[in-house]
Amino acid sequence: MRRDRSVGSLLTRAFGVLVALIVCSGVAQSTALVMQHRVVNELSTQVQPLELANAQLRGVLTDAQRGLRGYLLTGDGQLLDTYHVARSGYQLAGSRLRDLAHDRERDAVARQLAHADAWWIIAEQQRQAPPRSTVAADYVNRGKPLFQAFVAENQALHGDLETRAAELHRRSARLSIVTTVVVIALTVLAAVTALLAAVVIRRRITGPLARVVSIIDRRRSGELEIRADASEGPTEIRAVAQAINDMAEEGDRIRGAEKDVARQRAEVRQLGYRIRSHLRVEEAIQEAVRGLADTIGADHVLVRMAPGQTDVPPLVSLRDEHVGGVLKELADCDVSWLRSGDMWSSEDIDHEGQGVPPEDERRACAAAGAGPVLTVAVSGSDECLGALTVIRDDKPAWSPMEARLVESVAADLGRGVHHARLYEREQHLVARLQEVDTAKTDFMSTVSHELRTPLTSIAGYVELLLDAEAGELTPPQQKMLEVIGRNTRRLRELIEDMLTLSKIESGSLRPSRKPVDLVKVVEQAMAAIAPAAAKGQVVLRTEVDGPLELHADPEQLDRVLMNLLSNAVKFSRPDGTVTVSARREGDEVHLSVADNGMGIPPSEQQALFARFFRASNAIHKAIPGTGLGLAIVRTIVDNHGGRIAVKSTEGAGTTVTVRLPVH
Repeated sequence: MRRDRSVGSLLTRAFGVLVALIVCSGVAQSTALVMQHRVVNELSTQVQPLELANAQLRGVLTDAQRGLRGYLLTGDGQLLDTYHVARSGYQLAGSRLRDLAHDRERDAVARQLAHADAWWIIAEQQRQAPPRSTVAADYVNRGKPLFQAFVAENQALHGDLETRAAELHRRSARLSIVTTVVVIALTVLAAVTALLAAVVIRRRITGPLARVVSIIDRRRSGELEIRADASEGPTEIRAVAQAINDMAEEGDRIRGAEKDVARQRAEVRQLGYRIRSHLRVEEAIQEAVRGLADTIGADHVLVRMAPGQTDVPPLVSLRDEHVGGVLKELADCDVSWLRSGDMWSSEDIDHEGQGVPPEDERRACAAAGAGPVLTVAVSGSDECLGALTVIRDDKPAWSPMEARLVESVAADLGRGVHHARLYEREQHLVARLQEVDTAKTDFMSTVSHELRTPLTSIAGYVELLLDAEAGELTPPQQKMLEVIGRNTRRLRELIEDMLTLSKIESGSLRPSRKPVDLVKVVEQAMAAIAPAAAKGQVVLRTEVDGPLELHADPEQLDRVLMNLLSNAVKFSRPDGTVTVSARREGDEVHLSVADNGMGIPPSEQQALFARFFRASNAIHKAIPGTGLGLAIVRTIVDNHGGRIAVKSTEGAGTTVTVRLPVH
C-alpha cells in the first residue's frame, strides 16, 4: 500500500511541477503579448497615421506647386484645376495632421503648417499675376524659400517618425527573443519533468495496464477463455483486472444461455414447419407433442381440444398418459376457461393474457406431479381450439423465454390444425365434386349417344317423305316436314356439341395430326355452308393463297371452320358478306373468318369463349344457338398449340383470327 501511495505522491508532485511550469510559461507569454500589443498599438495608432498624414500634406502642396508653376509657364488655365483641388484638400490634410500630433510632434507640425500657410499666401498672389510676366516670376522667387522651408520641416518630421518606428520594431524584436528563450526554458524543464513522470508511470502503471488492455484486445479478437492477472500492479489496476475477469465469466454465462435460446428457437421454428407441413390433423398434433418434449425438456405433454371441435382427436398426450396414466385426471378437465391468446403457469410468469383455471384444473395439475405446469391456449383464426399443457417433474420452473417458445408452438399447432382441417374438408369436397363431374360427364355422353340414334332415324324418314317415297305431299305437308328437318338438324348439332364438350371435359379430345392442306379444308367447309348462306342471302368469299400445308387434325380443323362459318352466316344480315382468308406467315398459318353482321357488344367480348355464353343482342333478336361453338373452337386451337383472337364492333361485324403452327 505504501508503494501505491508513493506512486500517487510522485504523480501528484510531477503534475504540480508541470502545472506550475505551464502557468509560468503562460504568464511569460501573456506579458510579452501585452507589451507587444502596446508596441503595435503605438505604431498603428500614432506613428503610422502621422507618417501617412505628413506624406499626404506634402503631396497636397507638391500638387499645388506643380499646377501653379505649369500655369505660370504656359498660361494653360486647365493646369489650375490641380491647384484648386490641392487647395481644397489642404485644410483637411492639415487638420488631420494637427489632430494626430501628440506633445512630442506638436511643435514640428505647427512649424510645418506655418511655412505651408505662408506659401499659400504667396501662391494666391502668383495665381492672380499674369502668366509669363515679371510679377509672376517675382512671386515665384519669393515663394520658393517658403516651399523649401516647408519641405525641410516635413522631411524632418518624417525622419523623426521613421526613427520612432524603427525603435518600436527593435523593442518588439527584443521582447520576442526574451519571451522565446523563457518559453523554451520552461518547455524543456516541463519536458524533463514529464519524462521522469512517464518513466515512473510506465514502470508502475502503464506496464500492468497495457497487459490488461492486451487481455481485452485478445478477448475482442475471439480468445474468450483468456483471463487478466488480478495480482499485478496498483490497487486500481488489480480491481480493473478482477472486474474484467468477472465480466468475462458473466459473458460466458450469457453466451451459453443465448446459444441455448438460439438452439431452442431454431428447433421450435423447425418444429413449427413440421407441424404445418402435415395435412392430417392427428399427425400435426402428434408432431407438436413429440417435438415439445424433445425441444424444451418437458416430461409430460397433453393436448386437449375444446368442446365442439370436430374432425380432430379430443386428447393427445406423450406416451398416451391420458389413458390411465398420470394425466388421466387432467385430461378429464374442461378447457373452456381458456380464451384465444391465454396462458397460465403454476409459477409467476408475466403475460398479457393470464388465464385463471378452475379449482379442478389446479387439483389435476397437482396430481400430475410437483413440478412446474404451463398451459397455453391453442388458437386458430381468433378461436380457442384447445389447450396445450407441458409439465416437468423436478426440473427448474418455466422461464419467460420457454413460455414464449411453448406459445409459439401452440400458435403453429393452431394454424396447423386449422389448415389440416381445411385441407381434409377440401379433399372431401374435391372428391365429391369429382364424383359429380364424372357422373355429369357420363350422363351427357350417354344421353347424347342415346339421342343421336333416334334423331338419325327421324332425319332419315323425313328425307324419305320429302322425296315422295310414301306418296305425293301437299304443300302444307311439305312445309311441316321441312320445319321438322330443320329442327332435327339443330338437335343433331346440339348433340354433337354436347358430345364434343363431354370429350373436352374428359380429356379425350386430342388431335390426330397428319399433313393436311388447309385450302381443301376451306373449300369443303365453304361448300357445306353454302346452302345455309344462300338461304340467308349471304355472300361467301374466299381469299386463300394455296396450298397451305400443316400438321393438324383435318376433322377438328373442319369443325373449327364450320363453327366459325355457321356463326358468321347466322349473325349476318341479308345481303351481308362472309369472307374466309388464309395465308402463311413465317412458321404459322393465319386463318380468319370475317362478317359484317351485328357484331358483339364491347363489354361482352371477354366472355366469348365461355361455355354456353351468348351475346345479349343475339338473345334479344331470338337467334338460335347453344353458346358452345366458340368454346369448342378455342379448345381445338389450344390443343393444336395455336392462338385465337376476336375483333368485333357492334353493328359493323366480327373477325375471328386463328393462328396455327405449321409443324
